[in-house]
Amino acid sequence: MAARDSGKNDSAVLKCVDRILLRVDNVTAAANFYSSVLGLRLDRQTGHAAALRFCQGNTELVLHDDQQRPDVEVVLGVADVQAVYERREELGIAFLTMPKLSGKGHRATIRDPFGHVLAIADQGDSGGVTAAPAGGALFEDAPPEDSSIDRAALIAVYEKIGRTADDLPYTPHFERLHTMYARQSPREKPDHNAVWLQLLRLRKAGKLPKLGAAASKPPILEKADKERLRDLLGDDVGKRDRLPYTPRFDQIVAEFNKGFARAFSPHVVWRIVATLAK
Repeated sequence: MAARDSGKNDSAVLKCVDRILLRVDNVTAAANFYSSVLGLRLDRQTGHAAALRFCQGNTELVLHDDQQRPDVEVVLGVADVQAVYERREELGIAFLTMPKLSGKGHRATIRDPFGHVLAIADQGDSGGVTAAPAGGALFEDAPPEDSSIDRAALIAVYEKIGRTADDLPYTPHFERLHTMYARQSPREKPDHNAVWLQLLRLRKAGKLPKLGAAASKPPILEKADKERLRDLLGDDVGKRDRLPYTPRFDQIVAEFNKGFARAFSPHVVWRIVATLAK
């Protein structure tokens, strides 16, 4: 994460712009443009991502072609993500995702009172630069996506929680599952997305216990609202299983809720998305 100037406004919640991520069609061409034409310094590059530095300050620009991410992401640096979460009502911000481990720090997605969705991260966070939200690595030197997953332990925890996979995302049940699994994992603690993706793989392989129908049901929407959500999903409607716990899904939730006086929770939006894809 970018270094912070501790001598300036230590009381500020937001310390810096840590990084900006842009989705591009051609990483090589974009990296050449931003380095050769606009003067940024290329730090590292693969076929799918490039990290560049500005000539002043420590903000990083990351170019990538991951279709699971929004077109533009801004990651703002804070001293302590968990501390911001505890002050969320005082600060007047909504947390769209709970603080979660990312690198050596923590990361979360928030919405300000004006509807803007932003990511915040504290020291040590990789910002998803090395681990893409759908599990693929942006940089080739990233660790394998499921290298920290103990399948047998995860299956045991899943069975103990007793809630079917489709009904888990963005619920206290998934938080308990993640916490219980992380406590007994002897390796690096996986984030929410890594655990979710592994559950999907286990289900596809027929390894998850049968737990019956989902306990919750999506609300009944007007046809126009369903079509609006389908438009927001775009090509992702056919890849809905990969959306939970990604910046892309955070963006969809925020945009969809702009059409209602009372916002739907991420879990409810996920349940609606799941029905649209069937």
